[in-house]
Formats: sequence, C-alpha cells, structure tokens
Amino acid sequence: MRNGEIHPFRLESMSKYRLVWFQHLHKAAGTYVIRRAKANGEIFYPTNENGNPCDEHGVIPLWKMSGSKLTKFIDKCEDKGVTFVATEWGGPDFDVLSKDPRVCLITCIRDPINRFISNFNFDYYWMWSKSINYDEYLSEKAIHTSPNYYIRIFSRNHNPTHPVTEEHARIAKENTRLFDKIIVAETGMNALDELGWEKESDTKHPTFGDRWAMLFLFKKLRLWRLFQYITRIKHEPPNKPHIEKLNKFDIEFYHFVNTP
Repeated sequence: MRNGEIHPFRLESMSKYRLVWFQHLHKAAGTYVIRRAKANGEIFYPTNENGNPCDEHGVIPLWKMSGSKLTKFIDKCEDKGVTFVATEWGGPDFDVLSKDPRVCLITCIRDPINRFISNFNFDYYWMWSKSINYDEYLSEKAIHTSPNYYIRIFSRNHNPTHPVTEEHARIAKENTRLFDKIIVAETGMNALDELGWEKESDTKHPTFGDRWAMLFLFKKLRLWRLFQYITRIKHEPPNKPHIEKLNKFDIEFYHFVNTP
C-alpha cells in the first residue's frame, strides 16, 4: 500500500493480538518511529537492539528465515506478548508477513539521496566507518552504504556484491504493495496516529547536536572531527550527479512510493 491507510482487516485484528513489524531503513527516521512505539506502550522483544530482536548470539537474522520459521517467530512473539518488532539489517519474507493476520507491516522512507548523505555523515562522525570520503564509503560493500539501498532491502537482494537490476526494482515495488503503511518522512509522521500512537516521542535521532557524539570524538582525540561536528559541517558528495546516477532505481522507487 503506497502512502495510504491501514487495511480494514488490520484494524479489526487490533482488538486481538497485533504485532507491528517495522522495516527500519538507515537514516530514514526509523529510530524516531521506534521511540514513538515505545512511548505509546508497545512491547518490545525481551532482548533487543533498537527494536531488533536479539538472542545470545546478537541480533536475530529474521531476514534469513524461511517462511515457516518466520511464522514460528511470530508465534513466539505472541506467546511473549511482544507487540513491536524492527528489522534493520535486511528485508524478511514480506509475503509471509503480509499474509499473517496478526502482523501490521509498516516502514518509513525519505529521499534516497538525502538518506545516503545523512548516512555518510552519521557514520563519519560516529566512526562507524573508516571511510573519509564518498568513494571509499561506496566501496565498503555494506548494504546500507550500497547504491540503490531501498531496492536491495525491498527486493531482498542483500549481497552488495550482486548488481541491482530492473527486475529487482520491479520486485521491490511489488513488495511495497504488501505493506499496511508506508510513511514518507518528508510529509510528516502523523500517519503513526492511526496505529494508536498519539503520544509524541520526546526525542529524535539527528546526526548533529548529540553530546555523546561530542564526548566520543573527544575521547578518541579526533579533535578536528570534533570541531567539524560542533560547527555542523555536513560533508556533501563532490559529484552529486554521479551519486544520483548510481541510485537511479532508488530515486524511481521513492517517487513510486510517494505517489498517492
């Protein structure tokens, strides 16, 4: 469903057990959605990282699960009373999730070029990446630094060494039709009210202005980077048309999703 309301049958199921399944996309207001869910009383998996369920080995790779295992995981969530799950590192079997009447499948996207630039700056200042420029960043072969990141997630083409094709773009678009709610960050977050999340979250997750980031850079003695952070220097790609060309499928996808 593109930028629309929650399916009626989902609203009926809300009187019973409902599991909000959030496909979290890096630097697309995802952490805000997760904190909004928590502020409104949604119950997270007992052990989790930013809403991503964890076990003793770390984040559970839900995007690698077969259909039957994914259904068993939903059963486990119901047994535990869990009402909110986020998947951040890959796209699970959206078809299985959409066919389960207990699941309300949502996501939030933003302009893909702005997302990519924000992701670079966030990773640069928090030192999640060793890259100091966009060419190095693009060569890291991580899914969230790869061109056409949205297409990779929604077509479940998770290997950054594999190319993204027209067929992947078609699959990604088809899979968005399985979602109950797709929020476009640029148009506001009021759609979350439809989930009963009327209480506003008290915090967002911006790149700049985080005192912990400042302390982190100070402890690492990255004083020049700290100065850049304090003065809010946003590193832009030197060749933005090149970045846009690399992400042409994501740009098309964004316009597709953002069309009523």
